[in-house]
Amino acid sequence: MNSRPTAPSDMSEQDVADRMVQLLADLLELAPEDIDPEVPLSAYGIDSVTSTWLAGELTSWCGIPLERELLLGRPSVVEAAEDVMEVVRRQPERNRV
Repeated sequence: MNSRPTAPSDMSEQDVADRMVQLLADLLELAPEDIDPEVPLSAYGIDSVTSTWLAGELTSWCGIPLERELLLGRPSVVEAAEDVMEVVRRQPERNRV
């Protein structure tokens, strides 16, 4: 799913994971199927710069401000997606960007 969700209630952890896989695949010039969502993000070279970029892309996509620390050091796309959804669920609708 690459289109922006219309509301947090429209999003699922799978949507976030799919978007992260697509973003990583684009960044790393890989096919999305070559990104394993269970593999540690560090295996793909995710660092503070990449985390900042990824958080910005996800913020634009979901409309919720996300900090890079949310992604930095996360074990996998799946676990990062869970953390992103936790932030999205806690965010009031009026604070969407």
